[in-house]
Amino acid sequence: MSELCYLCLGGPGRQRVKGYNIWVCQSCWQRAAKGWPKEYEPSLFQALQRAGLLIPDRNPLKLLPREYHPPGDFAL
Repeated sequence: MSELCYLCLGGPGRQRVKGYNIWVCQSCWQRAAKGWPKEYEPSLFQALQRAGLLIPDRNPLKLLPREYHPPGDFAL
C-alpha cells in the first residue's frame, strides 16, 4: 500500500484494518494489540462515520477493538 497511515500519517499504510476500512502502519497496528489507544478514537470515529458503520462495543479494557466485524444483518 502506498498511502500513508490513516492514523499517524507517519508511515506507509501496510495493514488493512477490518471493519474500519482504513490502512495503518505497522507501528500503529502494534500499538493497538489490546485495542485502539484513546488518542486514535476521533480518527476511528470519522472512518466509521464515512463508511456508514456503527461504533463497535468496547473491549474489556474499555478500548475500541482493533478489528471490527459489523453484524451480518447490517446493511452496508
